[in-house]
Amino acid sequence: MSARRVLVTGATGLVGFEVLDQLRGRPGLAVRGVSRRGSTTHRDVVRWHIGAEPVPDELAGPWDVIVNTAADVRWSLPVAESYRANVATVDALAPLVSPDTHVVQVSTAYAAGHRGDVLSTDPADYRNAYEWSKAHAERLASELFPRLTVVRPPLIIGRRRDGRAARFSGMYTILRGIATSTVPAIAAGDGARFDLTPVDDLARIVVDAVLSPEAHDGRVYVLAGGEDAPEVSDAVDIMVATLNEWRAARGRGPITSPRVISPERWNRFFLPFSRQHLSRRQNDMIDLLSVFEPYTESTISLDRTHHIRDVRNCIPAAVRYWADVNPRLAAMEPVAWRSATTA
Repeated sequence: MSARRVLVTGATGLVGFEVLDQLRGRPGLAVRGVSRRGSTTHRDVVRWHIGAEPVPDELAGPWDVIVNTAADVRWSLPVAESYRANVATVDALAPLVSPDTHVVQVSTAYAAGHRGDVLSTDPADYRNAYEWSKAHAERLASELFPRLTVVRPPLIIGRRRDGRAARFSGMYTILRGIATSTVPAIAAGDGARFDLTPVDDLARIVVDAVLSPEAHDGRVYVLAGGEDAPEVSDAVDIMVATLNEWRAARGRGPITSPRVISPERWNRFFLPFSRQHLSRRQNDMIDLLSVFEPYTESTISLDRTHHIRDVRNCIPAAVRYWADVNPRLAAMEPVAWRSATTA
């Protein structure tokens, strides 16, 4: 019996890298990866800019399974760019898919937007263009691929045991800002939770879907910690404490934890003050932080199918790994925020 052909897109990204790593060497599978730039370290990863270039001959289908993790996860992209990155790429996979191909589409836990479903085509029904594009991608995948599984994770961090992450986004944007003294405050509602999943937990669920003969019937898996997710203020404290431990071990002084303030105070007082008195660089960072507000102003209820537990204790490993990969940023001397009009 020939091996089942499995293709993983986005194979050098945060999710795809871990999924491919967990699939390698499994008996009965012939696994390949694909990414926009290919890989200099893994020969099983082929270079292909999905949607912008023809399918390389070596990727000719059909495939038994395609795991689509390719995405641009930036929440601040315009609608047109989000469409090109996250929707057009789904359409570009169609030549590789036969009626028997099982497609696993990695989406986001927030694809249901404000309405609670992915049916709306109106960007106003979503918190940002990223959510809109992932909902659109789910609808398109349902139309194109008769054997489909959708996996919706929340924010993703490095794997549990050592924090390894192939890419840094989401929580790491806040961490980088804290380390570089560009995060003066974080807007979060009282008791709001920071729903996270370690990437290896997500990858195991994806791999289980790949291997399961029953998982291709349009199932939607939603990953969430819910009541077990840390509160925003707790997550920030853990990030700062871990970063300060890393700094102390290298002879660096501590950094101060940014204030966690209510969204009302952020929008009514802090934001107007920032626009008037802070520098352009500081305001650019505030704009970047603002995209987190819809997710931190209150706990977003997720109808989970998979309970992600004990994430709080995974944050330190994620922070240490980021610091080891970015030692210059992690060791920067803290800089006090000052008004540009008085600096």
